[in-house]
Amino acid sequence: MKVGCLLIHGFTGAPYEVLPLGEYLKSLGYEIEVPTLSGHGGNLNGLRGVSYKRWIEDAERAFNALSQRCDAVVVVGFSMGGLLAINLACKHKIAGLVTLSTPIYVYDLRQMASNLLAAVRLKEYQRIKEYAQRAWETPLSAARNFQRLLSSTKQLIPQVRVPVLVVQGKRDDTVKAKSAGYIYNKISSHSKTIHYLPESTHLVCLGPEQETVFQLLQQFMRGIEVR
Repeated sequence: MKVGCLLIHGFTGAPYEVLPLGEYLKSLGYEIEVPTLSGHGGNLNGLRGVSYKRWIEDAERAFNALSQRCDAVVVVGFSMGGLLAINLACKHKIAGLVTLSTPIYVYDLRQMASNLLAAVRLKEYQRIKEYAQRAWETPLSAARNFQRLLSSTKQLIPQVRVPVLVVQGKRDDTVKAKSAGYIYNKISSHSKTIHYLPESTHLVCLGPEQETVFQLLQQFMRGIEVR
């Protein structure tokens, strides 16, 4: 059985957020698809006027393209991409679902302050700049569409019945860590696993526990293959 993996990036992000994981899975022989969602991948002004329904359509197109090449498809969603992956799981026949840093509760202000202080201490000026850019340059209409997607997707979570892996960084300041527990508890799947990364912030595929994420996905994909 030929298994493929669709990897979906997050809100205001781009494929680079999940590409290391995609390249790792590709090295193991899996087919991968890593789309760029509408309005993403460039200046944040590109998000202006883009509906969350277009992001769902983007994910569906990528899923259909990968389905043409594979017998089964696992969908991996990072951050907002996890919300899109849940939508796919409720509408299409997927083999498995993986959510990475997927939001239900957003912005842990206490953790954000801690991370910013650490960045100042370590003189990580690029990281500080990224915080400011996301706060001031994201169009309000895009933020509203993100909230609409989140609200509509929460209602779908109990409908998910495929095998699920939930991964969440404990030091994430963009998504509150308790989001992972909400997803895990609400999903109706009989086969589901949750894993917390104690040292990771939001970008789990690029962080200090990247190798752990890779191994978790490898195990999950192998489990799909033997089903």
